[in-house]
Amino acid sequence: MSDTPLPREAGSRPEPPPVKLLAAILYREEARLEAALRLLQQRFSLVDLRGAAHPFELTDYYRAEMGGGLTRTLVSFEALVDPGELAGYKRAAAGIEDALRLGGKRTVNIDIGYLDACKLVLASFKGRGNKVYLGRGVWADLTLMYEKGRFQPLPWSFPDFRQRRYDAELLRIRRRYKAQLADRLALARSGTE
Repeated sequence: MSDTPLPREAGSRPEPPPVKLLAAILYREEARLEAALRLLQQRFSLVDLRGAAHPFELTDYYRAEMGGGLTRTLVSFEALVDPGELAGYKRAAAGIEDALRLGGKRTVNIDIGYLDACKLVLASFKGRGNKVYLGRGVWADLTLMYEKGRFQPLPWSFPDFRQRRYDAELLRIRRRYKAQLADRLALARSGTE
């Protein structure tokens, strides 16, 4: 008898569970944020959680393009999505950024990503050592891990995420996500899905 494992049939591989799509949106003017939210909801689904406005003052990285006095807010979307489509979500978010440019400069920066029960992953057009290439010019950035009842930053997490500014919102998004998964499971068990 051979020790060589048998190949699995293509249809026998389990699919990952759907994830909660979210966006960390950087902006200066409330009107530009509202315009971005309208376009994001048209593309993805309705926003089911909108976090507080947090000052974004720990880096000057975006100052030349977007100016000073920036704010970041988190939003999550109602529909659960396939994590394998993250590159497409990033490209769609970039299209929304482009649609809202003024004088060639971005007025919003949309870091699209997803949350599941154990992590927060954001998509990026910038590849670095800690990021995993997804294709189509997009990398996945494991930003936070969920451990011991909270989201834990990693050495490469953005400074505002390392300061835990969004912890309350992320925990609310995670609770909502888990409730949605439980509802799906209940529907599947009842045979109505």
